[in-house]
Amino acid sequence: MKADFVLTGVARLVTCSAVLGEGPLGVIEKGALAASEGVIRWVGPERELKSVELTDAVTELDAAGNTVIPGLVDCHTHLVFAGDRSSEFAARLRGQPYESGGIRNTVEATRAASDDELRSLARARLDRFLSFGVTTVEAKSGYGLTPEHERRLLEIAATLGHPVDVVRTFLGAHVVPPEYADDPDGYVDLVCEAMIPTLGNLAEFADVWCDEGAFTVAQCRKILRAARAEGLSVKVHAEQLSRGGGAALAAEFGATSADHLEHATKEDADDLARSKTIGVMLPGASMMTGGHFAPARILLDRGVRLAISTDLNPGTSYTENLPLMVALACTELKMTPEEAILGVTRHAAAAVAREGSVGSLEPGAVCDLLVLNGASELDLAYHYGVAPQARTVKRGVLV
Repeated sequence: MKADFVLTGVARLVTCSAVLGEGPLGVIEKGALAASEGVIRWVGPERELKSVELTDAVTELDAAGNTVIPGLVDCHTHLVFAGDRSSEFAARLRGQPYESGGIRNTVEATRAASDDELRSLARARLDRFLSFGVTTVEAKSGYGLTPEHERRLLEIAATLGHPVDVVRTFLGAHVVPPEYADDPDGYVDLVCEAMIPTLGNLAEFADVWCDEGAFTVAQCRKILRAARAEGLSVKVHAEQLSRGGGAALAAEFGATSADHLEHATKEDADDLARSKTIGVMLPGASMMTGGHFAPARILLDRGVRLAISTDLNPGTSYTENLPLMVALACTELKMTPEEAILGVTRHAAAAVAREGSVGSLEPGAVCDLLVLNGASELDLAYHYGVAPQARTVKRGVLV
């Protein structure tokens, strides 16, 4: 197939595929790539680009001596919600500890918002994600907590009509809603019997929060079994507020990802490594709640692949700045820059079951890429808190 998009003038092409270039990031010095119909067809040194056949109307992008990396992937967000919890943030600064109960305030505001309002808020967040170089996000439900409202949030996430791709996750097991405060097992039954079987193709994953103030291991196991029976892949919010058994549960199910892991142990790391479950680090939530940072080095050294995410949500990490999380991963989680960059590219793609499709620049992957503002990929961590890119390409088109 003739290429209709060609990238040249690259100082360092960071493919995030170790088989294509040097080092863990698969760097090709003076690299180039060619794509057609939004999919990468060829990657290699620019001097070999002449072997690629081009269409007459090919789009040629000159990186002007800058480095190019894959479009970033944010693999854990709570994208669709309404309401404000700044007063909760201020209370934490006055010494009040974080508790999961604040989620119910967002549930109330989200239920009261119209579809148009929620859609507008979510699109604005996607605009901000794109401004920071994020081209794929995962979006969880979880602020409806009734069969009707959980479906509504997933339907809104499915109809945003935005350049950023949205991967949908059902999180009916976020917290127990007020209506079931005295009957949490009854709510678990509602999730299993009246929510999960009705989702159809609205969600690809089902997630559960296994922790104090949320759901027990036994309750989460029941929900995950119901999700698996309906063909959903599974994820687990694990070990965030305490060591509650969520990581072991994620490993038991071979979950696609186990997220948070602030209180994970060496034993948890061994379990996750054996199950090939991706660990998702959320350093922004730790920073904003004054909580534990996840033991990333223990997880990495025992063979767990780690992704990094914003955990965009109104209660504990209200940001769309994924590059800032790269800096926090380096300084607070003690990850190397290469580990952190893989955490928002290839490993983040793996955390949403899209490894080799997004988060890397290799033949067969979607042509999502960032032309950085400089000649080094290290700027993602080093020049922290800013948008790293000069140009963003989504499916072979400049956006």
